[in-house]
Amino acid sequence: MPDLYDDLAADYDWLFDDSVLVSGAAINAPGPARLLRRIDPASTVLDAACGTGVDAAALARRGFTVRAADGNQAMVEAAAARFRREGLEIPLRRCLWADLPSEIDERFDVVLCTGNALVHAAGRDAMIESLMALRRMTRPGGHVVIDSRHWEKIHADHRIVQVRDRVRVRAGRRCAVLYAWEIPARLEEEHISHIVFLHEDGDRIEPHEYQVSFRPFTIGELRERLEAAGLREVDTDYDQAADRYDLIAVAA
Repeated sequence: MPDLYDDLAADYDWLFDDSVLVSGAAINAPGPARLLRRIDPASTVLDAACGTGVDAAALARRGFTVRAADGNQAMVEAAAARFRREGLEIPLRRCLWADLPSEIDERFDVVLCTGNALVHAAGRDAMIESLMALRRMTRPGGHVVIDSRHWEKIHADHRIVQVRDRVRVRAGRRCAVLYAWEIPARLEEEHISHIVFLHEDGDRIEPHEYQVSFRPFTIGELRERLEAAGLREVDTDYDQAADRYDLIAVAA
């Protein structure tokens, strides 16, 4: 998982609208939003798959006490740059999920594993190990938030090319984003996404392409693995027709 994002980190924020960079991404999905509205605004949050720090920064601006971690050094450096630009004091480190309990002493009211990150814990045993570590990072009564693509829908729809609906403009630069998928015959086989950023340079297009591989799981498999890791589902925004969903769990 870490190496997949070494180069992608430089273009990663182009995946998001400007409004998302300000207000947050996965934390505004229905399930996480319900949880964050319900808990004390002084609660502690660990963003355990922070990427470039979009959600961690948004939560800190809301008043939550936030720590951040990611398994990829380039993503950690991009997040650190964001926190510096915004004057946010968010402790940050590179850390794999399985190592979190030994690397970070603090325990949290909410532990986030968003951005479709858990799919990189390929296979049942690796995913259960990661989920157990996330559970161990919670305080008594704390919540674990898992955000995922709806892999069953992606596989069934079999849409090979997906184009983002708008061109983004920042600091005089224009960029369009598309995904080109390699979708195998079986859901459990490796799915590959070619993420292409089309940067406009005058009358020329400069493409940046990144290949990211995934080992999908069904929502039923995720629920079984949550239970095996000692977690109990308490909320979800799962919708069979939606492209993504979240599961909220507590220690069983």
